[in-house]
Amino acid sequence: MIRTATATLLASLPVLANISENAPEQPTPPAPPSEVVSTPEPAPQPEPTPAPQPEPAPAPQPEPAPAPQPEPAAQPSNTMAAAYRGIVKIEVATRKPDFATPWQTGRYGRGNGTGFMVGPGTFMTNAHVVADAERIHISPYADARKIPARVRYVAHDADLAILEVEDTSAFADVPCLQFSDTLPRLEDEVRAIGYPIGGNRLSVTRGIVSRIDTTTYAHPRNESHLTLQVDAAINPGNSGGPVLMGDKVIGVAFQGLLEANSTGYVIPMPVIKRFLKDIEDGTYDQYVDLAVTFMPLINPAMRRHYSLPDNAMGALVADVVKGGCSDGVLQAGDVVLSVNDRAVDSSAMIEMDGERVQLEELAERAFKNEVLRFRILREGKEQEVEVRLAPLTSHRIMGQKYDSMPRYIHFGGLVFQPLNLNVISAHSLNSADFTVELDNYLRRGGSVEKEDIVVVTKVLRDEVNARFENYGRRIVTKVNGEKVKGLVHLYALLYPQDGNRPPYTVIEFAGGSRPLVIDNAVIDSANERISAGYGVPAPANLN
Repeated sequence: MIRTATATLLASLPVLANISENAPEQPTPPAPPSEVVSTPEPAPQPEPTPAPQPEPAPAPQPEPAPAPQPEPAAQPSNTMAAAYRGIVKIEVATRKPDFATPWQTGRYGRGNGTGFMVGPGTFMTNAHVVADAERIHISPYADARKIPARVRYVAHDADLAILEVEDTSAFADVPCLQFSDTLPRLEDEVRAIGYPIGGNRLSVTRGIVSRIDTTTYAHPRNESHLTLQVDAAINPGNSGGPVLMGDKVIGVAFQGLLEANSTGYVIPMPVIKRFLKDIEDGTYDQYVDLAVTFMPLINPAMRRHYSLPDNAMGALVADVVKGGCSDGVLQAGDVVLSVNDRAVDSSAMIEMDGERVQLEELAERAFKNEVLRFRILREGKEQEVEVRLAPLTSHRIMGQKYDSMPRYIHFGGLVFQPLNLNVISAHSLNSADFTVELDNYLRRGGSVEKEDIVVVTKVLRDEVNARFENYGRRIVTKVNGEKVKGLVHLYALLYPQDGNRPPYTVIEFAGGSRPLVIDNAVIDSANERISAGYGVPAPANLN
């Protein structure tokens, strides 16, 4: 608007200059010539009065463009101001397990975040705020009290948790924040509220919804769910705080993007509602998984190959996880036309809540034993199939573990651990070294045959394991000729209940490595000696 007003003013200046020029003065006429004396003198003539000149009309002045006025900041209503008192600061004392030395107690630390009241004495926050917590205290808004709290429910795969307090007196007259029933739209204005680093008072930042998409959740590492991207600042300490549109909660702040400024992420209402519905029976059952990989069908030749019209509809089933809930129902090469009567486009997306989302979002919002109806094209013929949903346990080995001590077995200085993301990180393992075994376990039915992939992560040096140093970081496949099905099974093979061991324990590894042989005649004394020397309190933790 300022540029337009300036252009108008500049264009009018030459016009004003032309109109403002003055008219020229008129000359006085000369007096008539004199005559003889007898002639009477002429009566004095009045000096001619100059003809009145019309005053130029004032040039029209353009109306100045009104200066832009800042919009007054929206003030919370009395009800909202009261509800702000239910937004609490959460302080946590933590004990992080040590997966590198799994028998030790772990590392102690502290952290803080935000939560908000969703029921009498009940507060919602992020799971990562209270993960591995030893003690939790919450402080009401503008209140110095630190009220003890405990975790009632936690969903690490959705990064949500419910806390409860016994002393509810500080919140006796505080109203709960209300959840929205719908997703916001792009460019809707929202505000994030919490206790970020840099102060102890409540902070409010504003922004707009800039994207609605499926994003990886940083806390579990291996889960992707629906996410709102906003340009309101979400800083450390904001985690777990409400994000409001108007007077309704539209999500929970939970992570940011380090590579970009003013980019924050919010857990939206579909994820929150699913969590709250799941815990209605008193337990959290985690997400179900279709266990299917879909592929876009955009290439014209591919569409002709699968007898599809050029209408940008239909997506290809590229892979089905063996042992998953879709195994035996969907097949690689099927073309999915619709799911629960929602048309599937060629990018494997459907419409929900007025937004285009991946078709897996239907499973995201469903629960164990619910059924999805697929209309598919198989070998040129349309048919309908049903998938009964269930969790996919195999992929959880690639997720981060919380709230439990590491599992391990110690035998003759060899430390055995189940392969998971914590173990990979703690021992700096290269997951590429286990590509074949992981692919078999995760996608080819390996998880049906065994509970864990067991790895030798460390060798505690002793005479009983002399020259065994190179056997670390290897996957165990057999003990005394018997296939190892998991850590519990391995313990039973190494420490039989009846105490009867063969003369030697022979351990075989993936990849055709030479077997490792331990003399059982000296193993008990060696276990005691090594445990005392390295401070290993027990031969195993299997829980």
